[in-house]
Amino acid sequence: MHATTKMLCATIIVLASTLPMTSHAQEKSTQEITRAAGYVHLNAKGKKIGHDRIQARCVMDKDTGLVWELKTTDGSVHDRENNYRWGGTGAEKTGSGFFDDWNSLIKQSNTEKLCGFDDWRVPTIIELKTLVITRQQGLAINTEYFFDTKDSPYWSSSAYENYPEHAQTVHFGSGNSDYYNGYRGNRLPLRLVQGKLK
Repeated sequence: MHATTKMLCATIIVLASTLPMTSHAQEKSTQEITRAAGYVHLNAKGKKIGHDRIQARCVMDKDTGLVWELKTTDGSVHDRENNYRWGGTGAEKTGSGFFDDWNSLIKQSNTEKLCGFDDWRVPTIIELKTLVITRQQGLAINTEYFFDTKDSPYWSSSAYENYPEHAQTVHFGSGNSDYYNGYRGNRLPLRLVQGKLK
């Protein structure tokens, strides 16, 4: 390659690398930064802490007013591998097929006053959808804060009116919200919530 051509190519590469992001890239970046700025980790007593994967037990979302249970890998009642059929305490009383599998998680979380609260419950579909962001690191949830989230549908407490044997889920692999993986007898993970949506 001629020396002049090489110099021209190098100049183009340098100029391209200094150009501003496209509006789409800016929107994605802004969304992720904004949502991350709204999250705060809490320890088991409810104290706000920095990024400490060992001590963090919950995530407070300052934008929505909700506090979310964090999943663990310690074999406890909060372990990410625990799965539940749909229809326990707080489930929307519509349709057919109710199970009480998740009641033990709610009861234990309230008894131990996880992060200082004793009013934990299964979120509605509207609340659960607030956690969905632009897909990153293979998941459609902010994994910097919500570590140990599975690439799976998660239960909400909301029934599905058109298909009474199903209930609504959010899939944190794809970010989709639907009933397809929500047959009430399926064993799926869930994440408890506390508080009231602003």
